[in-house]
Amino acid sequence: SAERAYCVKSLQHIMKERAETKSMQDFSAIEPVASAWVATEKLFDADLNSRAKFAEEVITKVVTPLNNWIVEARRKHKAITVQQQAWKRELHKNEDEVIGNREICRELLESCVRAQQDELKKKDEQTSQGGISFLSKFTMGVAELYRGTLPDLHRKVQIAITDYNKKIEIANKRMERYIRADLIRVCHEFRQLTVTTVANVKTFLGTFHQINLDHGKRSPQVENLGKLLESMNAAGGLPALLKRAEEDHKKSLPKMLQQQKYTYELGVTVDMVKQQVYSIDAPKGKKPQPPSIFSSSLDRIMKIQRENRALRASQRKLGIPTPMEALMKYIKQLGGLQEEGIFRLSASKEDVQALAAALDKGFIAGKYQFFNTSPHVPAVMLKRWLRSLKEPLVPSKMYAQAQHLVRPDGGYSSGEPSESLKKEARAFVANLPTIHRNVLIALIKFAHEVAQNEQVNRMNLSNLAVVLGPCVIRNPKPNAQNLVQDARSSGAFVKLLLLSHQIAPSAPASTTTTGSTFGEVSTAENDQKQQKTTEQHSQNTTEEEEEEKEGGKAKAASTSKGEPAAVEGEAEGKNEGGGSKAEQNPGTE
Repeated sequence: SAERAYCVKSLQHIMKERAETKSMQDFSAIEPVASAWVATEKLFDADLNSRAKFAEEVITKVVTPLNNWIVEARRKHKAITVQQQAWKRELHKNEDEVIGNREICRELLESCVRAQQDELKKKDEQTSQGGISFLSKFTMGVAELYRGTLPDLHRKVQIAITDYNKKIEIANKRMERYIRADLIRVCHEFRQLTVTTVANVKTFLGTFHQINLDHGKRSPQVENLGKLLESMNAAGGLPALLKRAEEDHKKSLPKMLQQQKYTYELGVTVDMVKQQVYSIDAPKGKKPQPPSIFSSSLDRIMKIQRENRALRASQRKLGIPTPMEALMKYIKQLGGLQEEGIFRLSASKEDVQALAAALDKGFIAGKYQFFNTSPHVPAVMLKRWLRSLKEPLVPSKMYAQAQHLVRPDGGYSSGEPSESLKKEARAFVANLPTIHRNVLIALIKFAHEVAQNEQVNRMNLSNLAVVLGPCVIRNPKPNAQNLVQDARSSGAFVKLLLLSHQIAPSAPASTTTTGSTFGEVSTAENDQKQQKTTEQHSQNTTEEEEEEKEGGKAKAASTSKGEPAAVEGEAEGKNEGGGSKAEQNPGTE
């Protein structure tokens, strides 16, 4: 095609010059110029015909069949890939069924334990009091109506465990067939496709090389093509490499089967359930409670997340709790970034409670299922979870240091902070504990994503700082007289953090967070350096700040034993300017 284009372009250029130059026309009519011109045209036409014949032969014998083979090879490759994806979907479906049956069994076992405890309580009251009190009858009757009687639960849990064992057996057989047969079949088909492709390419290149030789072309490119063909005649290459990979896969089959095998993960067996033993590790007199992300610490949440085998490997390695990531994605999916008053308006108490239960269940099962349609529900839930943490994102021992950044005499209050204040704020965040720092970074990035749509959602950085202040920092020694002052200082502190960290929105990595003014965060060596810096700074604080820190630790220890907070209401200011009100009247959300 390039040869033909060259010839056509050259001929058109010559004809254009002859047509436009009258003097050339007059001159070409004079002998012997006219004869020379005719001879030149014949020579040029011969060269043009030779080039056109060469190009036509290359297109006919090389380009067209090669293009046809490429189309066929792509079709075969797509067919192999589609088949492999279908197998993987089947494996994923089996995995979901195993996990789903396991969770059903766990819920039924917990219900059996509670029903068994109620039966023991009835017997104790009948023995000690001669009868069951009205209150006990009422509460036990409601519970029995909700979860079912012990005989019904006993029958259901046996059926569920039997189904769970069958799902495990089916999933393991399918996984074994996939590893022993399907994967090897895919490798074999890819190897056959590669062998055929290499053979065809070799044939087409040989044809192209022979055409060049027939037309007398002896350029360096033609010589290099001949050397390439000689090297392709040698044994080995990509097909041999794929064959060795297939053989290595067969050798690693036992280890792969052991790693991919599903195991029974319930604490009791069917035989134990038949003897009415539903739990072997639940303390007597107490209801077994699954771990909750609410009223817990970030360290405990991350420890459970790293050890939870129901989660995918990427989820276990995530640097922030998976419920937080799920809530932020859910807000985006529901169009929360463009929702007016997001994070400021409240939501239905029933919706928030249902979402809290779904979060706890998804945190253990590894799959989150949400059914809300309003983005305000996950936004309220994100704030509620952050406020329920035993230790806030800014630990109690660093509260005085945080207040120093927004002190009345020289600290930040409003407007654009100075570069020195921004530098102090970034250094403060860098000294936070690793998990607290990662969560705070993720929250700041998400707040910037919300603020980018402030023309639509009416939530600029000032408004976001007001509503997110209590989620980030809390006074370890709260006082009813200082509630308004605490709310203002927390809003000013969070606004300083938002203005000090202009970051491109992205979730933090498992152990490091980059792409912002924070630099790298987390690694054991960095944590040791940060601890030394914090200790050196604490030695230079005043005696009054030391007393505040000691009081903060005592207060944190006393409040860490409290009960989980109910769904709290939001009474923040709804004006665009960010005027704040003290949070009050719990339960209105």
